[in-house]
Amino acid sequence: MARKKRLGLDRRGVQLIEEALLLSVALVALSLLVGGIESILKEAASYTSGIWSSIGSAISGMFGTAFTW
Repeated sequence: MARKKRLGLDRRGVQLIEEALLLSVALVALSLLVGGIESILKEAASYTSGIWSSIGSAISGMFGTAFTW
């Protein structure tokens, strides 16, 4: 009987270790996902800024000093 009880405790310990490993893998995956989204947003901001700069320079080239952008 004591052996069965000890095996049950060992099994719970293994389950706790498994849950901790799964949690750590999930946290790493989540941090990679957040980092990827942040990188995409920075790239989109840079692209949008470039578009607005080119629109501003095109307007300035077409209308000269009539408009200040």
